[in-house]
Amino acid sequence: MAKRRPQKGVNELIAYIDRELRKFGKVRKGVSLRNNVIALARLRQALDDLGVSTLAEGGISAKGARERIKLYMREYVGEVIESVELEVVTGISEYARRIRELRVQFGYHIASGASPDPHSEVDLRPDQYILVDGEPDQDAARRWGIVNRIRRGKGGSKDKILQFLKENVGKVVTTEELAYVANKVKNYPRRIRELRTESGYSIATRLTGRPDLKVGQYVLLSAERIAEPHDRQIPDEIQKTVYERDKSKCKVCGWTQDRWSKRDPRILELHHLEHHKEKGSNREENLTVICSKCHDEVHSGKHRGVVDKIKKALCRTYSRRKKDRR
Repeated sequence: MAKRRPQKGVNELIAYIDRELRKFGKVRKGVSLRNNVIALARLRQALDDLGVSTLAEGGISAKGARERIKLYMREYVGEVIESVELEVVTGISEYARRIRELRVQFGYHIASGASPDPHSEVDLRPDQYILVDGEPDQDAARRWGIVNRIRRGKGGSKDKILQFLKENVGKVVTTEELAYVANKVKNYPRRIRELRTESGYSIATRLTGRPDLKVGQYVLLSAERIAEPHDRQIPDEIQKTVYERDKSKCKVCGWTQDRWSKRDPRILELHHLEHHKEKGSNREENLTVICSKCHDEVHSGKHRGVVDKIKKALCRTYSRRKKDRR
Protein backbone atom coordinates (compact mmCIF):
# COMPACT_ATOMS: atom_id res chain seq x y z
CA MET A 1 0.00 0.00 0.00
CA ALA A 2 1.31 3.45 -0.91
CA LYS A 3 2.41 5.63 1.98
CA ARG A 4 -0.11 8.39 2.72
CA ARG A 5 1.06 11.98 2.33
CA PRO A 6 1.32 14.17 5.44
CA GLN A 7 -2.19 15.27 6.42
CA LYS A 8 -3.28 18.75 5.34
CA GLY A 9 -5.93 20.88 6.99
CA VAL A 10 -9.58 20.97 5.88
CA ASN A 11 -9.44 24.45 4.36
CA GLU A 12 -6.20 23.72 2.53
CA LEU A 13 -7.65 20.53 1.04
CA ILE A 14 -10.88 22.24 -0.01
CA ALA A 15 -8.88 24.94 -1.80
CA TYR A 16 -6.71 22.31 -3.51
CA ILE A 17 -9.69 20.22 -4.65
CA ASP A 18 -11.51 23.30 -5.93
CA ARG A 19 -8.42 24.44 -7.86
CA GLU A 20 -7.79 21.00 -9.38
CA LEU A 21 -11.43 20.51 -10.34
CA ARG A 22 -11.47 23.82 -12.21
CA LYS A 23 -8.24 22.86 -13.98
CA PHE A 24 -9.66 19.43 -14.87
CA GLY A 25 -12.79 21.03 -16.33
CA LYS A 26 -10.72 23.24 -18.61
CA VAL A 27 -8.08 20.81 -19.92
CA ARG A 28 -9.70 17.36 -19.84
CA LYS A 29 -10.59 17.38 -23.59
CA GLY A 30 -7.10 18.42 -24.62
CA VAL A 31 -5.14 15.69 -22.84
CA SER A 32 -4.92 11.90 -23.06
CA LEU A 33 -7.33 9.58 -21.26
CA ARG A 34 -4.55 8.41 -18.97
CA ASN A 35 -3.65 11.97 -17.94
CA ASN A 36 -7.31 12.53 -17.06
CA VAL A 37 -7.37 9.34 -14.97
CA ILE A 38 -4.17 10.38 -13.16
CA ALA A 39 -5.67 13.80 -12.42
CA LEU A 40 -8.82 12.17 -11.02
CA ALA A 41 -6.70 9.78 -8.93
CA ARG A 42 -5.05 12.78 -7.29
CA LEU A 43 -8.45 14.32 -6.63
CA ARG A 44 -9.71 11.08 -5.17
CA GLN A 45 -6.70 10.91 -2.84
CA ALA A 46 -7.35 14.50 -1.82
CA LEU A 47 -11.02 13.69 -1.08
CA ASP A 48 -9.93 10.74 1.07
CA ASP A 49 -7.57 13.07 2.93
CA LEU A 50 -10.39 15.59 3.32
CA GLY A 51 -12.56 12.97 5.01
CA VAL A 52 -9.81 12.05 7.49
CA SER A 53 -9.06 15.73 8.17
CA THR A 54 -12.76 16.47 8.71
CA LEU A 55 -12.91 13.70 11.32
CA ALA A 56 -9.83 15.14 13.02
CA GLU A 57 -11.51 18.53 13.07
CA GLY A 58 -14.53 16.85 14.72
CA GLY A 59 -12.42 15.27 17.45
CA ILE A 60 -11.55 11.90 15.87
CA SER A 61 -7.85 12.24 15.15
CA ALA A 62 -6.78 8.58 15.30
CA LYS A 63 -4.16 7.64 12.70
CA GLY A 64 -5.41 4.11 12.03
CA ALA A 65 -8.49 3.37 9.91
CA ARG A 66 -9.77 0.73 12.36
CA GLU A 67 -9.57 3.12 15.30
CA ARG A 68 -11.41 5.82 13.35
CA ILE A 69 -14.23 3.38 12.55
CA LYS A 70 -14.48 2.42 16.21
CA LEU A 71 -14.57 6.00 17.47
CA TYR A 72 -17.02 7.10 14.76
CA MET A 73 -19.45 4.22 15.37
CA ARG A 74 -19.26 4.73 19.14
CA GLU A 75 -20.52 8.27 18.52
CA TYR A 76 -23.64 6.77 16.92
CA VAL A 77 -24.38 3.53 18.82
CA GLY A 78 -27.62 1.94 17.62
CA GLU A 79 -27.81 4.06 14.47
CA VAL A 80 -27.53 2.76 10.91
CA ILE A 81 -24.14 3.58 9.38
CA GLU A 82 -23.79 3.45 5.58
CA SER A 83 -20.76 1.90 3.90
CA VAL A 84 -20.03 5.17 2.08
CA GLU A 85 -19.65 6.83 5.48
CA LEU A 86 -17.07 4.24 6.47
CA GLU A 87 -15.14 4.84 3.25
CA VAL A 88 -14.95 8.53 4.18
CA VAL A 89 -14.05 7.72 7.79
CA THR A 90 -11.25 5.32 6.85
CA GLY A 91 -10.01 6.98 3.68
CA ILE A 92 -9.63 3.48 2.21
CA SER A 93 -11.85 0.99 0.37
CA GLU A 94 -10.91 -1.98 2.60
CA TYR A 95 -13.06 -0.86 5.54
CA ALA A 96 -14.87 -4.25 5.70
CA ARG A 97 -11.65 -5.90 6.87
CA ARG A 98 -11.40 -3.36 9.69
CA ILE A 99 -15.02 -4.08 10.68
CA ARG A 100 -14.18 -7.76 10.93
CA GLU A 101 -11.13 -6.99 13.07
CA LEU A 102 -13.29 -4.95 15.46
CA ARG A 103 -15.68 -7.89 15.74
CA VAL A 104 -13.23 -10.77 15.93
CA GLN A 105 -10.21 -9.34 17.70
CA PHE A 106 -11.83 -6.75 19.92
CA GLY A 107 -15.34 -8.10 20.54
CA TYR A 108 -17.50 -5.25 19.23
CA HIS A 109 -21.00 -6.35 18.23
CA ILE A 110 -21.51 -4.78 14.82
CA ALA A 111 -24.64 -5.99 13.03
CA SER A 112 -24.96 -5.75 9.26
CA GLY A 113 -27.35 -6.61 6.46
CA ALA A 114 -24.79 -9.11 5.18
CA SER A 115 -26.03 -11.34 8.03
CA PRO A 116 -29.79 -10.59 8.11
CA ASP A 117 -31.67 -11.45 11.27
CA PRO A 118 -35.48 -11.88 10.92
CA HIS A 119 -35.95 -11.39 14.67
CA SER A 120 -33.95 -8.17 14.96
CA GLU A 121 -36.81 -5.84 13.96
CA VAL A 122 -34.19 -3.92 11.95
CA ASP A 123 -34.01 -4.29 8.18
CA LEU A 124 -30.44 -3.63 7.03
CA ARG A 125 -28.94 -3.75 3.55
CA PRO A 126 -25.63 -5.58 3.06
CA ASP A 127 -23.83 -2.20 2.95
CA GLN A 128 -25.30 -0.99 6.26
CA TYR A 129 -23.97 -1.47 9.79
CA ILE A 130 -25.07 -0.89 13.39
CA LEU A 131 -22.82 -0.85 16.44
CA VAL A 132 -25.18 -2.57 18.89
CA ASP A 133 -23.21 -1.81 22.05
CA GLY A 134 -20.52 0.79 22.60
CA GLU A 135 -18.55 -1.51 24.90
CA PRO A 136 -16.72 -4.60 23.56
CA ASP A 137 -17.72 -8.12 24.57
CA GLN A 138 -14.69 -9.58 26.35
CA ASP A 139 -15.87 -13.13 25.55
CA ALA A 140 -16.23 -12.49 21.81
CA ALA A 141 -12.65 -13.41 20.87
CA ARG A 142 -13.12 -16.82 22.50
CA ARG A 143 -16.37 -17.36 20.58
CA TRP A 144 -14.78 -16.39 17.27
CA GLY A 145 -12.08 -18.97 17.92
CA ILE A 146 -14.83 -21.58 18.31
CA VAL A 147 -16.56 -20.25 15.17
CA ASN A 148 -13.44 -20.72 13.05
CA ARG A 149 -12.79 -24.24 14.40
CA ILE A 150 -16.37 -25.41 13.74
CA ARG A 151 -16.56 -23.69 10.36
CA ARG A 152 -13.53 -25.64 9.10
CA GLY A 153 -15.05 -28.94 10.26
CA LYS A 154 -17.39 -31.34 8.51
CA GLY A 155 -21.17 -31.18 8.46
CA GLY A 156 -23.98 -29.00 7.13
CA SER A 157 -24.80 -25.44 8.18
CA LYS A 158 -27.51 -26.50 10.65
CA ASP A 159 -25.22 -28.99 12.38
CA LYS A 160 -22.49 -26.36 12.69
CA ILE A 161 -24.91 -23.77 14.10
CA LEU A 162 -26.16 -26.28 16.67
CA GLN A 163 -22.61 -27.26 17.66
CA PHE A 164 -21.69 -23.60 18.14
CA LEU A 165 -24.82 -22.94 20.22
CA LYS A 166 -24.19 -25.99 22.39
CA GLU A 167 -20.63 -24.84 23.10
CA ASN A 168 -22.13 -21.55 24.28
CA VAL A 169 -25.22 -22.71 26.21
CA GLY A 170 -26.72 -19.85 28.19
CA LYS A 171 -24.39 -17.32 26.56
CA VAL A 172 -25.28 -14.59 24.10
CA VAL A 173 -24.13 -15.22 20.53
CA THR A 174 -24.57 -12.90 17.56
CA THR A 175 -26.04 -12.98 14.09
CA GLU A 176 -22.61 -12.46 12.57
CA GLU A 177 -21.12 -15.42 14.45
CA LEU A 178 -23.98 -17.71 13.41
CA ALA A 179 -23.79 -16.58 9.78
CA TYR A 180 -20.05 -17.15 9.65
CA VAL A 181 -20.09 -20.56 11.34
CA ALA A 182 -22.71 -21.59 8.76
CA ASN A 183 -20.22 -20.73 5.98
CA LYS A 184 -22.23 -17.60 5.18
CA VAL A 185 -25.17 -19.65 3.88
CA LYS A 186 -27.81 -17.02 3.03
CA ASN A 187 -30.71 -18.96 4.54
CA TYR A 188 -28.96 -19.58 7.88
CA PRO A 189 -31.87 -17.87 9.78
CA ARG A 190 -34.08 -20.64 8.42
CA ARG A 191 -31.69 -23.21 9.91
CA ILE A 192 -31.95 -21.51 13.32
CA ARG A 193 -35.73 -21.53 13.03
CA GLU A 194 -35.66 -25.24 12.15
CA LEU A 195 -33.56 -25.96 15.24
CA ARG A 196 -36.06 -24.07 17.40
CA THR A 197 -39.29 -25.25 15.81
CA GLU A 198 -38.63 -28.62 14.18
CA SER A 199 -35.90 -29.94 16.46
CA GLY A 200 -37.32 -28.27 19.57
CA TYR A 201 -34.24 -26.47 20.90
CA SER A 202 -35.02 -23.54 23.16
CA ILE A 203 -33.35 -20.65 21.31
CA ALA A 204 -34.39 -17.25 22.63
CA THR A 205 -34.30 -13.83 20.96
CA ARG A 206 -35.52 -10.41 21.98
CA LEU A 207 -38.76 -11.09 20.10
CA THR A 208 -39.42 -14.41 21.85
CA GLY A 209 -39.20 -13.32 25.44
CA ARG A 210 -35.71 -12.08 26.25
CA PRO A 211 -36.05 -8.27 26.37
CA ASP A 212 -32.53 -8.08 27.78
CA LEU A 213 -31.16 -9.22 24.40
CA LYS A 214 -30.16 -6.67 21.78
CA VAL A 215 -30.59 -6.66 18.01
CA GLY A 216 -29.08 -9.76 16.42
CA GLN A 217 -28.47 -11.70 19.64
CA TYR A 218 -29.48 -15.31 20.41
CA VAL A 219 -29.23 -17.59 23.45
CA LEU A 220 -29.56 -21.37 23.56
CA LEU A 221 -31.23 -21.69 26.95
CA SER A 222 -30.49 -25.36 27.43
CA ALA A 223 -28.76 -28.11 25.48
CA GLU A 224 -31.06 -30.67 27.13
CA ARG A 225 -34.53 -29.10 26.96
CA ILE A 226 -36.37 -30.42 23.94
CA ALA A 227 -39.73 -28.74 23.24
CA GLU A 228 -42.61 -29.89 21.11
CA PRO A 229 -42.25 -28.98 17.41
CA HIS A 230 -44.91 -26.28 17.72
CA ASP A 231 -44.54 -23.76 14.91
CA ARG A 232 -42.89 -25.85 12.23
CA GLN A 233 -42.02 -24.11 8.94
CA ILE A 234 -44.04 -20.95 9.59
CA PRO A 235 -42.76 -18.21 7.23
CA ASP A 236 -40.95 -15.36 8.97
CA GLU A 237 -43.45 -12.75 7.75
CA ILE A 238 -46.35 -14.76 9.21
CA GLN A 239 -44.53 -15.16 12.52
CA LYS A 240 -43.91 -11.41 12.74
CA THR A 241 -47.54 -10.60 11.89
CA VAL A 242 -48.90 -12.94 14.57
CA TYR A 243 -46.52 -11.61 17.26
CA GLU A 244 -47.59 -8.06 16.38
CA ARG A 245 -51.28 -8.97 16.30
CA ASP A 246 -51.08 -10.61 19.74
CA LYS A 247 -48.85 -7.77 21.03
CA SER A 248 -46.11 -10.27 22.00
CA LYS A 249 -48.26 -11.47 24.89
CA CYS A 250 -49.22 -14.99 25.94
CA LYS A 251 -52.91 -15.37 25.10
CA VAL A 252 -53.35 -17.94 27.87
CA CYS A 253 -51.77 -16.37 30.97
CA GLY A 254 -50.89 -12.86 29.78
CA TRP A 255 -47.11 -13.28 30.22
CA THR A 256 -45.02 -10.62 28.43
CA GLN A 257 -41.32 -10.15 27.76
CA ASP A 258 -40.85 -7.55 30.49
CA ARG A 259 -41.62 -10.22 33.12
CA TRP A 260 -38.73 -12.44 32.03
CA SER A 261 -36.22 -13.43 34.71
CA LYS A 262 -33.48 -16.01 35.18
CA ARG A 263 -35.72 -17.80 37.71
CA ASP A 264 -38.50 -18.02 35.15
CA PRO A 265 -36.75 -18.04 31.73
CA ARG A 266 -39.75 -18.80 29.56
CA ILE A 267 -40.02 -17.59 25.96
CA LEU A 268 -42.88 -16.79 23.60
CA GLU A 269 -43.82 -19.34 20.94
CA LEU A 270 -46.48 -19.81 18.27
CA HIS A 271 -49.21 -22.39 18.79
CA HIS A 272 -51.29 -24.05 16.09
CA LEU A 273 -54.96 -23.94 17.16
CA GLU A 274 -55.59 -26.81 14.77
CA HIS A 275 -52.51 -28.92 15.48
CA HIS A 276 -49.83 -29.04 12.80
CA LYS A 277 -49.72 -32.85 12.92
CA GLU A 278 -53.48 -32.83 12.24
CA LYS A 279 -52.94 -30.77 9.06
CA GLY A 280 -53.41 -27.44 10.80
CA SER A 281 -52.31 -24.62 8.51
CA ASN A 282 -49.61 -22.00 9.03
CA ARG A 283 -52.06 -19.17 8.30
CA GLU A 284 -52.48 -16.27 10.73
CA GLU A 285 -55.96 -17.33 11.78
CA ASN A 286 -54.66 -20.72 12.97
CA LEU A 287 -51.81 -19.31 15.05
CA THR A 288 -51.58 -17.59 18.41
CA VAL A 289 -48.79 -16.50 20.75
CA ILE A 290 -48.30 -18.59 23.92
CA CYS A 291 -45.45 -18.63 26.41
CA SER A 292 -43.39 -21.82 26.56
CA LYS A 293 -44.78 -22.78 29.99
CA CYS A 294 -48.42 -22.56 28.86
CA HIS A 295 -47.51 -24.14 25.55
CA ASP A 296 -46.25 -27.29 27.25
CA GLU A 297 -49.38 -27.31 29.41
CA VAL A 298 -51.66 -26.89 26.38
CA HIS A 299 -50.04 -29.88 24.70
CA SER A 300 -50.53 -31.89 27.88
CA GLY A 301 -54.29 -31.23 27.75
CA LYS A 302 -54.70 -28.15 29.95
CA HIS A 303 -56.32 -24.76 29.14
CA ARG A 304 -58.79 -26.24 26.63
CA GLY A 305 -61.46 -23.68 27.47
CA VAL A 306 -59.08 -20.76 26.98
CA VAL A 307 -57.79 -22.17 23.68
CA ASP A 308 -61.37 -22.64 22.43
CA LYS A 309 -62.12 -18.99 23.21
CA ILE A 310 -59.01 -17.85 21.34
CA LYS A 311 -59.99 -20.00 18.37
CA LYS A 312 -63.55 -18.60 18.25
CA ALA A 313 -62.36 -15.00 18.60
CA LEU A 314 -59.89 -15.38 15.74
CA CYS A 315 -62.50 -17.09 13.62
CA ARG A 316 -64.85 -14.11 14.08
CA THR A 317 -62.06 -11.58 13.39
CA TYR A 318 -60.89 -13.18 10.15
CA SER A 319 -64.44 -13.89 8.98
CA ARG A 320 -65.22 -10.16 9.29
CA ARG A 321 -62.04 -9.31 7.39
CA LYS A 322 -63.04 -11.61 4.53
CA LYS A 323 -66.47 -10.00 4.35
CA ASP A 324 -64.97 -6.51 4.37
CA ARG A 325 -62.74 -7.41 1.41
CA ARG A 326 -65.69 -8.56 -0.68
